[in-house]
Amino acid sequence: MSRPAPTPTTIYRPQLGELVSDLTHKGACGIYMGTLSGRAYLRPPGGGIEWDTDPDRIEPATPAGQLEPVSQRSTPRHAERIQLPDAP
Repeated sequence: MSRPAPTPTTIYRPQLGELVSDLTHKGACGIYMGTLSGRAYLRPPGGGIEWDTDPDRIEPATPAGQLEPVSQRSTPRHAERIQLPDAP
């Protein structure tokens, strides 16, 4: 009995500056900075220290991954606090 031919897999290679998800680091989102010596380098979207990861373990960031979590609720606005300039 013959085995079915394996399905070819395409390894994802992002563009420089693209937002990606790092599966090695629990899906952390980062900006793809490039690949050097077999390692992919990512940087946090808001800036910061870049990290290296396995280039075969990154994928395009999902829209949900592009959202930033809310750290606190905003203060509600009140009409009496807003000072609008008079229209000319």
